[in-house]
This record gives sequence, C-alpha cells and structure tokens, in this order.
Amino acid sequence: MVMKNICLKKSFICGIIVLMVGASIVSALNTVPFSNSPSLKLGNWLYVGGSGPGNYSKIQDAIYNSSPGDTIYVYNGTYYETLFINVTNLTLIGDGRDVTVINANSTTAVYIQQSFVSIQGFRIIAYENFTYDNGIYVANGLQNVKICNNNLSKNSRGINIDGRNNYDVVENNVFYSNFYGIVFYNDDQCIIRDNKFVGDTNGLVLYGVENEILNNSFIGCDLEGIDQIAGGLSTFRDNIFIGNDIGLSVCGTYDIIENHFENNGLGLGLYYGSDSVVNQNNFIDNYKDATFSEMSPLHGNNWDGNYWGISFYPFGCKIIFGCVKTRIPRIIQIDPGETTYYWISWVNLDRNPAKEPYDVPGMS
Repeated sequence: MVMKNICLKKSFICGIIVLMVGASIVSALNTVPFSNSPSLKLGNWLYVGGSGPGNYSKIQDAIYNSSPGDTIYVYNGTYYETLFINVTNLTLIGDGRDVTVINANSTTAVYIQQSFVSIQGFRIIAYENFTYDNGIYVANGLQNVKICNNNLSKNSRGINIDGRNNYDVVENNVFYSNFYGIVFYNDDQCIIRDNKFVGDTNGLVLYGVENEILNNSFIGCDLEGIDQIAGGLSTFRDNIFIGNDIGLSVCGTYDIIENHFENNGLGLGLYYGSDSVVNQNNFIDNYKDATFSEMSPLHGNNWDGNYWGISFYPFGCKIIFGCVKTRIPRIIQIDPGETTYYWISWVNLDRNPAKEPYDVPGMS
C-alpha cells in the first residue's frame, strides 16, 4: 500500500512537471513573433552581402540555392542583376528600401514565377527608359504574392501582375515617377493598401473583381490616380487623390467610401455602370467634382453624405450631372452587327450632403 502511494505521488509530480514545461513552450511560442524568429521558420536563412562567412555576393545565387520555406536576407548595397524567383514559399528581405537597391539596367528587375512569394525592403529599378520593362513582374495564374515596403521608381511599370492572380497583397510601397505605378490584369480578391503614388503618369490600372483598395495616396499623377478599366464589386476606401488629372475613374459597380478628392481635374468618374455606393467622400476644389454615365435610368448610383466643398445647399441636396443610356436605337448604325443607342443628359442627387469635410486618414 505504501509503495502504491509513493508511485501515485511520483506520477502526480511528473504530471505537474510535464504541464509546466508544456505551458512554458506554449508561452514562448505566443510571445516570440513568428516572422522575426529564424529558429521557428520552416526553412533556412540565407544571406547576401555583408561580411558573414558563407554569405552570397549575388541575390540570384542565393535564390538558386534556396528551397521552399527559406528566407533570403540581403544587406544594403546596390546589386546589378535581374532576379528570377522560381521557388515557391520564398521570402526576400532587403536591409531597407532606401539602401538596398536592385538595378536591372534597362530590363525587368524581378520576375516572380511562383506563388507564396514575399519581397520587401528594396529599391527596385528596371530603369528610366520607359520601355516595357517592369520593376516587378508577377507571372499569371499565381496566388498569395506579397510585395511590401519597397520603393519602385522611374520604371515603365513599377509592378505588373499579369493576370488570373488571386489573394495578392501590395502594401506600404512608394511609387514615384513611373509610367504606370501598378498594373493588375484580371486579378481578383487582392488587397492594395497604404501605398503612396507620387508623380506617376498613371498610378494604378486595375482589371478584376472583389479587390480592396484602401488608404493609398495618389498625388500629382499626369493622367489617372486610379483607372479601374473593367470588373466590379471592389471597394475604394480611405484613399487620397490630390492634384491628378483624374482622381478615380471606374467602369462598373463599386463601393466608394470615405475618400478625399482635392484639386483634381475630375475627382470621380463613374462609367458604364449603376448601383455604385458613393458615401461620405470629400470633394474639394476639383475642376469638376464628379460625373457618371449609367446603363439604365432605373438603377442609379447611390450618393449619400458626401462633402462638396460648401456648407449650404439651396435645395437641400447636391446635383451631380451625367448621362444615361436609353433604349432608343440610333438612326444611323455604323456597325451592322451591333446596335447602338442614344445617350441623354441625366442627374443623380446626393440628398444628404455633409456640411463639414470628413477626417480622412492620412490627411493630417
């Protein structure tokens, strides 16, 4: 009986020890950031530049010797090379987007050819000859590509994502003096947020549906800040458009909420669609605040609670001028295989215009 009690006590003590050790491990896992702890990552860390033993001198050599799950850290410096990233689940981290430079010398700088690739912390130059070269080119049919915290300046296209990509994230990058900052071709359910576009000819050109464009700044673009050429069902929220020829031009149906349009030639253009939600935006000192062309007079766009640069509205509402497509065929049809119809002038109303501008994030 005594022996049995002793065994029970030992088992009890062992159980407590196991629980305490397990709790310590769980606590450590919860307190150490996964992304900042090489020991917790699935793959290895490879290093380029610097003075450490075994460091690579070229980024591409490190890529060739990497495996899925690895992270490549690149020390500051200028690397004259073109990168081909053909390893899935690979992370490239630069020492800082002002001091770690990839200069491709007049050709595309980075080709991403696999899904689940992340690249961050670089200045990327295809170079400033405005041919069809890209800072970063993402091949079509990929998913979960993350491009974060980079400087993409003076390229033909800062980022070119070439079709049928899903779930990509483009975040906290600077785009300066590119012909196109970003071009998305038929890419869905992507997130573009916290980027800054300054002095590009076109900031963002977008084809696709269910994308989220959040908290970006478009300053001084020669043509459009954003040109959503085709698609729909995307959300534009908390973006700033200042001093562009056109702030936001969209074709389809969208949610356009809490954005700031100031000193643009045209603040917002809604084209070839209806049922867009345009709520709680600021329109201040644009040459023309907004216009629209609707496909049907029965399904107008929903304007509500926007600030239009004034505090008093004589009729209690703001009138927005545009046009609507009728069902009356044109007398003269140029293409016998396609019937065209007359368009007529039309108006939409913001029945609850705001009397004070909204505080849009990033304006202060």
